[in-house]
Amino acid sequence: MKRIFLQVTVLFTALALFAGLANATPFTYDTDNQGWQQSYIGRPSGSTYDTLYPRQAADWTDTEGNPAGSIFQTADGINQRAYWLGYIEDNSLGDLTGMRLQTDIRSTNNWQTIANGASGDDGNVYARWVIANDVSTGTETSYNMFISNRAASIDVNQLNGWETHSVALEESNFLRWPNYDADTQTFADLLSDYDSIGLYLFSGTDTISNIDGGTGTWDNNRLLHYGAYNDSGTATWGLDNFQAAPVPEPATILLLGIGLLGLVGYSRKRKKS
Repeated sequence: MKRIFLQVTVLFTALALFAGLANATPFTYDTDNQGWQQSYIGRPSGSTYDTLYPRQAADWTDTEGNPAGSIFQTADGINQRAYWLGYIEDNSLGDLTGMRLQTDIRSTNNWQTIANGASGDDGNVYARWVIANDVSTGTETSYNMFISNRAASIDVNQLNGWETHSVALEESNFLRWPNYDADTQTFADLLSDYDSIGLYLFSGTDTISNIDGGTGTWDNNRLLHYGAYNDSGTATWGLDNFQAAPVPEPATILLLGIGLLGLVGYSRKRKKS
């Protein structure tokens, strides 16, 4: 009897620990966009080069969520390519040390970039996690931004309806954005001191050149690897249930396994007797 009690205790302890891994979802978008924003990249009318469009409110729908509402972005041709869905507020999800970002994501699966395999690109389009912070002091401009590398990002043309994806907030999963001076702030510092989170649509290269000119970034004044579109119609991607959660610890998984095995063994023993 004591053995059974111990097994049940281990199981419920493990289940309680797992329940603690699921934080309350801060961004469900059930009734509105919850302050999320979007930006496009491309060549506005009258311009002779690609530029980043001003930020605007993210589009919201009450019928395409997982469930209920969700936010989305639709590209409008090569000159207004979908680029960013994000949220700007200091430490909006709390301290992210030891955490992972997670979201439900959907896509119309017909995306392309201007790069199309150029400069180390694999020809695919990825939703890349981004975490950033403005660390400017006085007149000195410093910015710290990391985006997920290709292996840790989401191939939006391979999604099957709504899918849940996540990334562990470990520096090995991220690339530091070039030509930004972060002063002394490291990636580890960023996790407890950030002012922007979200996802970029970006090409399949991890060789990001300086935005002020560098191999692979510019082509006839176009930003090859930035943003995505579809040249024969519209393309749309959307997010729901964006949140932060702890990375499961191996010890917790082991506890759950022990508890389950113990209960299975007890059940079989009772059947035999």
